[in-house]
Amino acid sequence: MVKTKDIYRVFRGGGSLVQLYLRVKLRICPVRRVETFVPPRGTIVDLGCGSGLMAALFMLGSDERRVIGFDLDPPKVETARRLKGRWPTLEFHEADLTSMHVPRAEVVTIVDVLYLIHYGQQDEILKKCYEALGPGGILLLKDMDTRPRWKYAWNYFQETLAVKITGFTLGGQFYFRPEADYRKILEGLGFQVQTVRLDKHYWYPHVLYLCRKP
Repeated sequence: MVKTKDIYRVFRGGGSLVQLYLRVKLRICPVRRVETFVPPRGTIVDLGCGSGLMAALFMLGSDERRVIGFDLDPPKVETARRLKGRWPTLEFHEADLTSMHVPRAEVVTIVDVLYLIHYGQQDEILKKCYEALGPGGILLLKDMDTRPRWKYAWNYFQETLAVKITGFTLGGQFYFRPEADYRKILEGLGFQVQTVRLDKHYWYPHVLYLCRKP
């Protein structure tokens, strides 16, 4: 698993807001564990890449990976592009996930993004992810479950602060889905789905959907 100190080292000099984000994100979200489910080599498309945290994790885990990140927030994309000085195989693009074309890849990752996108548009994005993957390709979808209820309530409160009050995260309404709904949608697309609970020792209902295209 990638060491926390190595992540801080990569983003050193990125500004106080980025450093604050890292300290909070790494404390409340098991993103380092998500990295361990990604194959050690191949092209990864990271939808909703933000400032490049997941891309940095992927490259710290294995420099045989290539990452193409997409995000709607221009300042965050610019921050992510600074990582190219360390890893030339990184690409970052400003794009709206609801209308963009998902390029071909061995792996597509979506980490804590879909809850900010309307349900119908979520379905379209997941469909495009399936089409972008070849046989044996993997979609890693990390989101929040709606159970247990107390963790869901705490997460909803925290997201309200981040999105509607501080404006740190772009978005408006929340569109969380229970685990059963995600499994139905993903399996309906043709994915073989394994659900991995990541919320032990966390106050948030973290869940990872490991989806493989037959």
